[in-house]
Amino acid sequence: MIHSLPSRQTLKTAALAAAERGWRVFPLRPGSLTPAVPDWQLKATCDPERISTAWDHGPYNVAVIPCPSNLIVLDLAPARPGERPPLRHRSAGIHDGADVLADLTESMNARFPFEVYTVATPGGGMHLYFAHPQQGPCPAASTGTDSALGWHVAIRSAGTFVPLPGSVVTDGTYEIAHDGPAGRWPDYLARHLSGAQTSKECAAGILPAK
Repeated sequence: MIHSLPSRQTLKTAALAAAERGWRVFPLRPGSLTPAVPDWQLKATCDPERISTAWDHGPYNVAVIPCPSNLIVLDLAPARPGERPPLRHRSAGIHDGADVLADLTESMNARFPFEVYTVATPGGGMHLYFAHPQQGPCPAASTGTDSALGWHVAIRSAGTFVPLPGSVVTDGTYEIAHDGPAGRWPDYLARHLSGAQTSKECAAGILPAK
């Protein structure tokens, strides 16, 4: 149960801050991850006037659509109570999606992307924001919490949305963990995904500016 919702102004400010980065946003129902508008992929915008008008109507949560915002987001999920990693990831120190990504990063002689824009999720996970690759394929969006990158490492790309900081759900609030830029999509992740399914719906850079 959500005891109180953020003010309309707080959530509008969050939506406008995302728009200043060139990210396309749309409203989710208050206290929910359900889109508040039909055809949300088409109605997502970075136009400040449209955003102000929408959020003046209520304390809507805020979502961003990745590819048209020139983003790819990694969704690192926590383990559910009593859940254990699958056998391929069952080793000391691996408990959740962040651990899996860290293990993959180390195996590729790379460094964990601490510097990118990072959001802490209410359930104890995190979202890592990357700039959409300008060349090469767009990785297909995950249908659940896993991907070719590993257990509880989901890819949010075409056809998906990601809740932004300030949004509130039953478990808590999405909060900025590191206010950095969207990082460069790492080469080692692109190499690891070579041969994996790619998106056929990617609209990165295709939609008009607003």
